[in-house]
Amino acid sequence: MRLTCEVVKASALSDLDLGLWQAMCQATDLFKSPLLSPEWTQAVASVRDDVYVAIFRRMGKVIGFLPHHRRPHRFARPAGAPFADYSALITFPNPGIDGRQALKLARIDRFQAIGLVDPHNVFGETGGEADTAYGIDLSFDETTNNVTRKHRKNINRHRRNMIEMHGDVGFILTDRDRGHYDQMMRLKREQILRNGLHDFLAPPWATALFERLYDAPETGLHGSLLTMTIGGTPVMFHYGLRLRDRMHPWVSSYDPSFGVFSPGSIFLTDCQAVLKENGVSYYDLSTGQSHYKDSFSNTAYDVRHTRIYGASSSARFGAGLANVATRVQGAMGGRVADAVTRLNRRFDQIACLELDFVSRAKGVAYAFAAAPRRLRTSQGAD
Repeated sequence: MRLTCEVVKASALSDLDLGLWQAMCQATDLFKSPLLSPEWTQAVASVRDDVYVAIFRRMGKVIGFLPHHRRPHRFARPAGAPFADYSALITFPNPGIDGRQALKLARIDRFQAIGLVDPHNVFGETGGEADTAYGIDLSFDETTNNVTRKHRKNINRHRRNMIEMHGDVGFILTDRDRGHYDQMMRLKREQILRNGLHDFLAPPWATALFERLYDAPETGLHGSLLTMTIGGTPVMFHYGLRLRDRMHPWVSSYDPSFGVFSPGSIFLTDCQAVLKENGVSYYDLSTGQSHYKDSFSNTAYDVRHTRIYGASSSARFGAGLANVATRVQGAMGGRVADAVTRLNRRFDQIACLELDFVSRAKGVAYAFAAAPRRLRTSQGAD
């Protein structure tokens, strides 16, 4: 019953490995996200050279896969972080595997999980930050959500006014107009600049990944652009992954001159028909911004953002130091502790995106310089 582990480059996976991984994803609903697929890991590996997969076997039989970025000092992140909104140790149900022991075998002391999906409880209690992942399940004949009657009336009023002034609402899926793709990216980067956030679209590997996915055939994993038009003019975009009947948008942007009409609310209300017509059965809204995602979704599940330590002695030592740091941070008081948490989260995102020291240093310097702008945005000034 001995568990073994082989760590290989994502590009070295055999057809048998890929088929088994895909079967594991299809066997568990929470593993069906495109971000947990082997196709996603291989797409990231096409633009970065630090993508590996830990393959776990018992008596020679493969029982699990852990895709990850292998960083220095036995540290790992989910493949594609920070765009990997979910992470998991992929297995069939009832795998009989201890996640921390698995990390030890993979020579990983610390795994920075983003949106940890753990339906088979291989990691047990992990601590960290609880979060909710939202989605729109389109497999029903009629899709309901949590939009209140008053909110729905406001959406209808905004839609009527927008149509009277600019023309009918339309949708394009999958939008292959390169001009629309460029407009979507420009609008998003302008928003990022206004809000003082780190430009997650700027790193060369991220730009290459987005464009390769956009150009990929629709028969497999590809970047799918959903565009809302008003009177034939594109005004709002969702761009992200699609694999078979599941879509996972990352980038949401809109023309701010239409902001008075609340285009995001109209988009999420009206896009469902075109999604269904094009064979999408699940539209994954992921985590964050729960104030509106909770309204427009009809399904949700719990995930965690957490650092998981392996079972090695060095990992246990690191976990002990982390616990001390957590207690010290908690003793600082609620507001200070929250500020430290936000700062750590921002630095971690910079570390995910920027792969060399100079770029990371520039990112940290910008984070401090842009802090007043972010504060104004959080208070509703933008």
